[in-house]
Amino acid sequence: MADFFVVINQQLASINQTYLFDTYFHSKTGMAIAVMFNYITVLALAPFATKFARRFGKRETSVATMLFAVAVYGAMYFMHITDWRVYLALMFFGAIGAGYFNLMVWAFITDVIDHHQAITKMREDGTIYGLNSWARKMGQAASNGISGILLGVIGYQSSAGHAVAQSAGTVNGVYALATLLPVVCLGAAALILLFWYPLGRKEIAETEAVLASDRAKAEGERKVRAGV
Repeated sequence: MADFFVVINQQLASINQTYLFDTYFHSKTGMAIAVMFNYITVLALAPFATKFARRFGKRETSVATMLFAVAVYGAMYFMHITDWRVYLALMFFGAIGAGYFNLMVWAFITDVIDHHQAITKMREDGTIYGLNSWARKMGQAASNGISGILLGVIGYQSSAGHAVAQSAGTVNGVYALATLLPVVCLGAAALILLFWYPLGRKEIAETEAVLASDRAKAEGERKVRAGV
């Protein structure tokens, strides 16, 4: 569920950036830079993500970074920024907070697989990975529908090949969507991880201990059967 909301945010951010820089900022340069942030933030986070996760925990750091992103985008909404350069500077930090979970999610899946094995004594890699992939696909599909609905709500008029002057309310609505949707989606994902997802540092350590005990027991039984 957390991944579902993060994917919705990721997809909507990509869609909304187009409308934001075209309708609100009127800057193609800003739009190009915003698209690059999707890759730059991953490169910026990659060298540090694993170290932070090992020291503070995957769930704990993911919640903290998403709440940080919520605070950044919330501030951007109330600031009502008119300079696309200032917007991009703040957006970079918001994107880092949002992007951390996308690096950690694959480690989350491994933890879930291990936890499931510790409880059921069965390893279901394919089923659990497939379920998460399905959630991501659902998020991608939902984001397209949500984007269209919300653009209709704010009164956005499609250009359909010719220039259309959007109303002031619509232009401000585009800005609101670009800043508030991350607050809603990332806030929901953070709350899910904080209050629903059960695997913090302590629980993961307990899972690892159970699996280590199971492996030792299985190895002992193997040696007994082999007459060692």
